[in-house]
Amino acid sequence: MGGSENLQESVVARLRAQDAEAFATLVDEHQAMILSMCHSLGLRGADIEEAATVVFANVYRSLPGFDGRAELSTWLYRIACRTIVRERTRLRRHQPTVPLTDQLATSETSPEEVLEETELRAQLWAVVAGLPSREALATEMYYRRDWPVAKIAAVLQCPRGT
Repeated sequence: MGGSENLQESVVARLRAQDAEAFATLVDEHQAMILSMCHSLGLRGADIEEAATVVFANVYRSLPGFDGRAELSTWLYRIACRTIVRERTRLRRHQPTVPLTDQLATSETSPEEVLEETELRAQLWAVVAGLPSREALATEMYYRRDWPVAKIAAVLQCPRGT
């Protein structure tokens, strides 16, 4: 076994034991993605933070049962997908969204072009937020995160061609 595998096993063992420091690191590494997933499903403002908190609470409670058959990140995102969908349904918010972090402006872009592109992206992601949950999550992972189809399929637990 290589050093990185031993390190990974050590981290997973600490997480299974619900070590606070290891969990804080896990949250730091995945929080931006979880927040973005919430945003892509149409949650806004405090609802995003609330849903992310519920996701990480569920992850924390489930850590002792993590069996290592999947990558830790894939397992975490599966929990996140289920939790965010439940929170979205509970909150029943389907308001338009705007991108969290889109880098639009360049030195060659006029303010009018930036505004037009910002509005277009807001409209596009508002449409994505109105999609069924699985489709919105797949769109988020593919277009915003640039994840390969195989990883998205693993997280959403569906065939690659879906």
